[in-house]
Parts: sequence; C-alpha cells; structure tokens
Amino acid sequence: MKEYQNPEVLNNLYWKDGLSTQKIAEQFTVSRTTIEHWMKKFGIQRRCSNRKRSDITKELLEKLYLEKKFSMPKIAELLNTTYDTIWHKIRKYNIKVRSMSEAKMKYPKLPFSGDLKEKAYMLGLRTGDIHANRDYKQITAVTGTTHPAQLQMFKKVFDRYSFVNYFIVKLKDGRKAWRIYCRLNNSFSFILNKPFKIPKWILDNKNYFYAFFAGYSDCEACWNIYKQKDSKKARARFQITSGDKIILKQIKQKLQNLNFKPILRLAQKKGYHGGLGRYNKDMYCLNLHYQKDIVKIANILIRFSLHQEKIWKMNFILENQNKNWEEIKDRIEKFRIYLKETNLNSIDAKQLPYHQHAMKV
Repeated sequence: MKEYQNPEVLNNLYWKDGLSTQKIAEQFTVSRTTIEHWMKKFGIQRRCSNRKRSDITKELLEKLYLEKKFSMPKIAELLNTTYDTIWHKIRKYNIKVRSMSEAKMKYPKLPFSGDLKEKAYMLGLRTGDIHANRDYKQITAVTGTTHPAQLQMFKKVFDRYSFVNYFIVKLKDGRKAWRIYCRLNNSFSFILNKPFKIPKWILDNKNYFYAFFAGYSDCEACWNIYKQKDSKKARARFQITSGDKIILKQIKQKLQNLNFKPILRLAQKKGYHGGLGRYNKDMYCLNLHYQKDIVKIANILIRFSLHQEKIWKMNFILENQNKNWEEIKDRIEKFRIYLKETNLNSIDAKQLPYHQHAMKV
C-alpha cells in the first residue's frame, strides 16, 4: 500500500497540516486527481472554497496563467484562495488548460550527456536507493533520506540536468525525512527499470564497473572504522547488505577477477523481523575485510563517489593506515557526533518548510 492510500496519512496532511490536494500530490509525486480519488474513497471531506469571488477576473487569470505561466497552486497562493477556486474559475472562463507536460516544464530539462561512466554510476544508484517512474513524457527520479549527504549526492547527480526539489515528510513512526525528486528529460529512460543484474557493457570495462560499484556503494555500503579486538590497531571494514543476490554475486566475481578477496554470505533469511521491519526476501552481505583490499578499494571508489560521508571515511582510511586506535579515536568520535547532529531528526525542524529548500546544499 502506498502512503497516499492510507486514510490517516491523507487526513492528517489535508486537515492537520493544512496542505492542499495539489501540495499532497507533489509530496508523493502523483497527480492531484489521484489524491482526490483516494480522499473521496475514504470519505475525507474537502475544505470549502469561495468560488464566487468576483475580484478574480478572466483578464487577471489569463495574465497569471497564460502570460506569466504560473501554476494554479501558485496563483491560488498569490490570490489568497484555494486551488479549487482557481480551477473552477479557469473552467468557467474557458481558459485553455496547459497539458501536464507543459505544466511541469517550469524548469529546463537537459538531455543526458551520453557519458558511459556517468551512466554506469546512475545505474548503480538506481540499483540502490534511487527510484524512477514515468511521469507523462518525463522521467521522475526520487529518493528519501534523513542524511544531508544523501541529499547533496542526489543534487550533484541530477542538478545539472533539471531542478531538484525536496521537502520534509513525516514517517509512520513519527520521524522526519527528506523526500527528494526531480523530473528529467526522456533521455533518462535507462533508469526506469531497476537492474536485476549488472549489464555486460559495465562488467566488460573496469572503469565502468568501478563507476557502477561507486553508485551502488554510495547508496548501500557501510564503511566501518573500529578498534581491533585484542590489539591496539585500528581497522576498517567495507560491507554491503542487500537482497540483490545476483548483483552481489556479480560484484564478488568481478572483484575476484580484479585480485580482491571478497566474502559473500547469507545475512538474514526471508521473514526475519529486525529493527527495520520484516524482510520480504533473503538478505546477503558482501564483505571486504583484508586491510590491503580496504585501502585499495577506497583509493579507487573515492575517484567516483559523490557521497560526502563516505568520501570522508575513505579519505580517513587512506590517511591513517597502520595507526593505533588511540591516535584516531577522538576524530572518529567527533565525526560520529557530527553525523548524529546533522541527521534531520536531530535538527529543530519546526521552522523548516515542508516544501523545497529545507536546508542549504
């Protein structure tokens, strides 16, 4: 079930948070009619709109809607009224309504560059936490996170092609998260389908593979720096836990071909109920444990990665090889505190807007 198919979620957003049906639709990257359909199905009453306002003339609407190309929600905001009022007036005055494609073309959308390393990185992201769907004649890329670094990474990838929008949503458990999305040119249709295996053209080229692996790692990997048991030495570990068994097996095989020594094991069986809920498929863990492998892969992926948290850890690993734990533990602790304090749920978000620009990037 989608979040917008939950009557409690819709009722809270519409009545408690005071969002319009259009704003709710933008929050879930669906159409306004979809939200209105589910509200009607659940019997959620709509706010009354003052459709008889005589000061909203045809000339005024034509100037705002046709000449200045403002959206109907924007016009409603400017005229201190509701979306329904503007929609009713436009129909009453027989003003030609822009198509969905026209309405969503407020910001220019540039075609994909064609660079294969960049394409491989994007496919790695798509295999991980970045989702995509077709939105009329455009492609919508979307993700969610509580970490500023993930938001920054998304912007670095897509901001050169289209405007990146983001806002804060409330999750079912009461926590907050950024929902990030952008609408892309149709040349990005290659990210529509999540890969179930790594394409051959990527596996056949070392640089394309590392670009894909960096994108996948930016979404899924965990770099751990810790004190070695029964020793004074500091150690590092690279780990990916995922249900993408075929992808992980391909990565393991390719890494072995590149003289790494990865370990792939079953982490949790399907049906296990962990801290993040019940797993609906078997979860597998890919590990790099040998320190020479950790240093080698960090030295490679840092050239492709766009995730600042992971870049910091890779740099730290490369700069502090063979050091004792006591020499580095204070810096590690400071970094952990920084990550905790910059997590969205540690920020006082009362004054942050629910729509774009919740933070500077």
